[in-house]
Amino acid sequence: MKKLLLMGFALFLAICAFPQQQKVRSNTEQLLDMKKLKAQQFRIGANETVPASNIAGSGQFFFPTALKPASTSTINWQLLCGSMNVYGMLVSNSRPLQYNPTLNALTFIHRKSASYQPLPSVPFTAESGVIVAEVSTNWGNSWDSTALWSNASQWGRYPQGAIYNPLGNTSMSAAYVVGSGPTVSGNSFTGNWYASKKLGTYDNTASNAAGAQQFLSFTLSTYPPNQAQHGWSRTGFSSTNDGMVRSLAIIEDDLQALSTVRGFAVVTGTFNGTAFDWSVDSLIPNCIPDGGGQKHLNPDPQMAWNEAGTVGYIVGIGALSSSSLCNKGYQPIVYKLDKTTNPAATWMLMKGIDFNSPCLKPLTYHCAQHPVTQPAVNGDTIGIPFVNDYDIAVDANNNLHIGMTFMSTATDNSDSLNFISQFTTSINPTELYKWAHVAGNHPYLYDFVGNGSDPWVAYLIDSISSEGPGITPGSPGFNENPWDNTGDGGIKVSMDSRIQLGRTPDGKFITYCWAESDSSYTFNAFKWNNLPDLYTRLMAIGSSAGTASINANSKIAISQNSNDVRTRATLHFMSPITGSATIVTATISPALSKTVNINTPFTVTNSNPYSQLTNNSTWYGRATLSYFFSTNKQMKPCDITGIHEISGIITEASIFPNPTKNSATLTLTLRENSPLSITFLNALGQTLKVVEAMGNNGENKITLNVNELSAGIYFVNIKATNSSGTRKMIIE
Repeated sequence: MKKLLLMGFALFLAICAFPQQQKVRSNTEQLLDMKKLKAQQFRIGANETVPASNIAGSGQFFFPTALKPASTSTINWQLLCGSMNVYGMLVSNSRPLQYNPTLNALTFIHRKSASYQPLPSVPFTAESGVIVAEVSTNWGNSWDSTALWSNASQWGRYPQGAIYNPLGNTSMSAAYVVGSGPTVSGNSFTGNWYASKKLGTYDNTASNAAGAQQFLSFTLSTYPPNQAQHGWSRTGFSSTNDGMVRSLAIIEDDLQALSTVRGFAVVTGTFNGTAFDWSVDSLIPNCIPDGGGQKHLNPDPQMAWNEAGTVGYIVGIGALSSSSLCNKGYQPIVYKLDKTTNPAATWMLMKGIDFNSPCLKPLTYHCAQHPVTQPAVNGDTIGIPFVNDYDIAVDANNNLHIGMTFMSTATDNSDSLNFISQFTTSINPTELYKWAHVAGNHPYLYDFVGNGSDPWVAYLIDSISSEGPGITPGSPGFNENPWDNTGDGGIKVSMDSRIQLGRTPDGKFITYCWAESDSSYTFNAFKWNNLPDLYTRLMAIGSSAGTASINANSKIAISQNSNDVRTRATLHFMSPITGSATIVTATISPALSKTVNINTPFTVTNSNPYSQLTNNSTWYGRATLSYFFSTNKQMKPCDITGIHEISGIITEASIFPNPTKNSATLTLTLRENSPLSITFLNALGQTLKVVEAMGNNGENKITLNVNELSAGIYFVNIKATNSSGTRKMIIE
């Protein structure tokens, strides 16, 4: 019985072995304004008082056809805390979950739960703005909580933070927890909060030490020395060994709207003995203006540092005025600060990723408007990448890693670079997707590695099978989005892949984490990410940018053994610093292969049912993830053949209709003639029938008679000469 269960689980994992066949076309008449969508996605949360009549029911579209099987891993998930609503977790570039390797301590910064009572008490309207820090010194086996920010008139939002540890200190009682975020008063964003508190005292009262509670308004006529107007200080928080803590904010004309971004603000905290003095550096990139005179620049920058605090990077997404051809789109704008030889160094704009280069230009075909016939832009047959989701990390060589997915920019018109193309597909013909979801055109997770001197190289980390459903009424996938629509203007919560990168303390390993849904279980096999699970991969860093390798085993599913998190990993964070790597060298074949074990902290926030304005729960998962490496499996820079692209005979496979009653048609596309073996199995992996056939090069249609099978869920395994894959089939 145990063997059959394991076989059934393996079949579940094999479902994604090859993609569904679809017919696709690009729709350039119904363009999607991604800049507007970003502003809507991240602006939510000022007015959190919504009439009950606006609350929509949830669940009618999203229950899986069959529950995904539990993972066999030993990852433990536990309830960590609650928050009065979900809005503090919306921004994937925030850093609320952090690991401090010197003190072996974890912190998670969040807005208080409904039951948490701050002292002194604050008005009811201010309660959701109280910020709490959870602290653990035993990898999450137990936690202490302490109030970090509490203000009756300036309410905290979008919290993030970390531990500041004085140089040479090894005692938690001498360390501080530090955090930042924007503030709201009434229904308007008003400035930023910066708070600190000495650890060792865990209570419901925010620190009253001088400077421990600072509100920096963005409506002052003049600003103190070393400060400047900035808003939304909610991304890229870091604490490094040079004794600095830093946050990343934005500079814009209208700090309420998030659509008038002019640049970025690096906010640095310097410890003064009792609290922190905050200073601001402003970075203003020269971007292409749109038709309204606003820069093509997004409001979600990110920042990362090496452990020593000597090399840092800032990445924003926008279109530089110097860009052309494949580079004329919303792509990484990278600044670097390198103090390794000059302690007084300042931020410098780096040479960006060049998608026009011979090495990187082929990647543009993965985002082109047409999967086969590429669009003509400026007389060249190219596609313009539009970066959708990303995160960054700094490795042991002080190289920057930008893990990202990208879509297709709709036009190279300077007024309209913020628009992307959308695709119609046969799998969901009434709605539009950001990708075609066929081989060569779906979300790919790439890692672009550079340092400002050497040419950028790209690695394909994995493919992602789903995309975020719509968040605004009437947008594609909105009805499949399981969250209620109690946000401002009926907006739902985003369910994108939320790419997260984390490094080991020494920077020798980079972990990639993202959320995706298995379309074998989504409604009608749609490609919306409304049943998300978390997945990871690991990169081992060599001595140079061209000597990296990625774990040889498949991506690891880390959320599937918890009913609270499995298919509900909606708003997750991974610590930007993971535990150290433990390396076990194999003594059996293949020789010199190794297993790398890394303690990796995660959180997932959700509610059941999904409701924005109710108390949402955060679940903590401490995983000791094991990655297998083969020493002869070194990655090749700019290799776009794909980790999970089909390299065997079978390139496409689909079953229709599905569900079915009596018969269905299996459609296969083969690279060459091959005998086929089609095996029907039940959920336990037991073979029920086998059909033999001869397949020809090209498309094949094979009738599957299932009259003798009772109603239920089955798996159809197709084997050709050198490839195989499995599709789920439902019999009514």
